[in-house]
Formats: sequence, C-alpha cells, structure tokens
Amino acid sequence: MVRSRAALTTTAVTAVAELLGVDATAVCTDAPFADLGLSSTQLARLTARLEDAMGFEVSLTAMYDYPDIDQLVEYLAMR
Repeated sequence: MVRSRAALTTTAVTAVAELLGVDATAVCTDAPFADLGLSSTQLARLTARLEDAMGFEVSLTAMYDYPDIDQLVEYLAMR
C-alpha cells in the first residue's frame, strides 16, 4: 500500500493522466482538478484508484476540500 508523499503523488498523477488520456508529464500537481479538466465522475474514479492504492477510503468530499494533487497528497499522507 502507498503511504509516502512521493508515492502518493506518483499514484495520483498517473491516475489523473490515465483518466484524462494524457501523458503523466502533462499533469501539473498544483493545478485545480477542475482546471485539469476532471469531471465529477472522473473525480469519483480517482478516489477509487487512490483507495485501491492506499488501502483506505478516500471520500469524494476530499477532492473538493483539497482541490489539487499537492493539497490532496498532503492530506492523505497525514491519515
């Protein structure tokens, strides 16, 4: 299971890139999810991918409370 900030960031970037159909290098970790082009459905899919990688629940609300990869990873790393 993923726990380190670096691993969480890599997992999140990879998942976002796959959801958007872009290369991971195109994903900016400090850009809001909405600015990246993620829909609410894609955010729900992202939570599922993160849950699988980390082994604990990630609420959809967290995606709105921590609206970019950097903020989300910081929050998740503290759990």
